[in-house]
Amino acid sequence: MSRTLRTRRQVGRSVAPYALLVPALAFVVFLLIAAGFLFRYSFNSWSPTTGMTSAWSLASYVKFLSHPYFVGALVKTMRLALLVTVIALLIGYPVAYLMSVSPRYRNLITILVVAPLIMDVVIRAYGWIVLLSSGGLVNAVILALGLSHEPIKLLYTQWAVVAELLHETLAFMVLPIAAVLQKIDPSLREAGGTLGATRWKTFWLITFPLSLPGVLAGTFLVFALGMSAFVGPLILGGGNVTVMSLVIRDQIGVTLDWPLGSAMSIVLVALTLVLLFFYGRLMQAGAGRNDLAVQVRR
Repeated sequence: MSRTLRTRRQVGRSVAPYALLVPALAFVVFLLIAAGFLFRYSFNSWSPTTGMTSAWSLASYVKFLSHPYFVGALVKTMRLALLVTVIALLIGYPVAYLMSVSPRYRNLITILVVAPLIMDVVIRAYGWIVLLSSGGLVNAVILALGLSHEPIKLLYTQWAVVAELLHETLAFMVLPIAAVLQKIDPSLREAGGTLGATRWKTFWLITFPLSLPGVLAGTFLVFALGMSAFVGPLILGGGNVTVMSLVIRDQIGVTLDWPLGSAMSIVLVALTLVLLFFYGRLMQAGAGRNDLAVQVRR
């Protein structure tokens, strides 16, 4: 009896850690089921009189990829996501580097970076409306500095959407890069200094190549979030910034063309995965070349 009880306890201890994965796996399964429904609906047919009918047709995909308005929205969405990713990298990398070399300010910077994620996305968007309005703080500073004689139109433009998305996604760029930078052995940088390399040269030949995994993870996350952004373009775009999430909303919620909206969703997800895959391969190839260059210089 004691041996059986001992065996059961050992089995329970070995299974217990995996039980913690059940909620996450259940959520993933739920998302996969929802994606499966969208995939099936994308092949159905639709008409204004009969609505959606069960079928196996590529008409929705053909309509999406052949309509200039829909293709233009897809191009604008990719361009917006890429712009946000590049700006987030240019801003986020120095912040992450400061976190790695200044442990004294690490907690403060982490709080400032993560704070926007605690705020509701709608409240955050309306906060940007207050800042960017004609009588807002940004225009007040511009007028006080004499940069313009009248308020500049900032709301309902692409740059207003970019500002909100940067506020929303910057943490996903900073934290992965900071985590990788903190793991880099300081003796590597010290070795570069003893060999006569300047700080700038040491950064480009040692620090930056070793931080590429964090850069890769951060750019993946920010680009994916930019491709699927909804609240920012809806509130701060004011109908002037057309992105795929809003077009899909209109097709499913306004015109009730579920097959077309589902086809757009599937194409957007597939395109994002393909782009991220090739982007990751390029980043890995670049990291390999940089590592080889570092070894050769040594």
